[in-house]
Amino acid sequence: MTEYIKRIDSTVTRLPYTFGNSSRLKKEVHFNSEWMKMIQDNTVNILGWIQYEKVKWLQNNNPEVPGLIYKLAPMDEKMRKLNNVRKLWEGILDVHEVRDVFTGNPINVKQYDVDHFIPWSFVMNDELWNLMPMDSSLNSSKSNKLPKWDPFFLVFAENQYSMYTLIHEREALHKRFEACYKDNLHSIWAGQELYRPGNTKEEFYNILQKNMQPVYDSARRQGYEIWNV
Repeated sequence: MTEYIKRIDSTVTRLPYTFGNSSRLKKEVHFNSEWMKMIQDNTVNILGWIQYEKVKWLQNNNPEVPGLIYKLAPMDEKMRKLNNVRKLWEGILDVHEVRDVFTGNPINVKQYDVDHFIPWSFVMNDELWNLMPMDSSLNSSKSNKLPKWDPFFLVFAENQYSMYTLIHEREALHKRFEACYKDNLHSIWAGQELYRPGNTKEEFYNILQKNMQPVYDSARRQGYEIWNV
């Protein structure tokens, strides 16, 4: 085998390394200097490729864990970018009454937070389809808990649909919506299905439920606690 490898190295293509003639524990490994230089010059790219392939394998074998790459190297919460989403909801609140998903009371424009329906600690992203304005006094209580799917999802979906109709009716709000593309609209299904023009209310609800409920159910199976408002 050693001779065969040497023959390949000398007649077919230069290999990264070859073996010496010593046996057993004294076996020698000779590294090709050109390969060593190439690896040293491209270390960052090679390590990035290895990390990418590792994450891809882990994600494929753990389909119920969204945002796996961010769980391997957690993103600092201070890096989360909700400014454009908040500006969008501020614009909506200026022209339309939005009721808190959990209390049913109108959102107070001076006392609300933008929060996640399915906890950020599970999805590890700030996608617009999972964000809502809510009474800031409830935010710390909700924390990393899941709201009950029934009846709160329908109220959440209603607020999302109100946003959807307004961004397609008012140019100023649509510009604020477009500003969310960079940080808050990465899901292909959201851009191509949920927020496309022309959805009826029923179609919008169905698209949102079809894509959110599996994520919600996965969080439940992984032990996320239900929040009792």
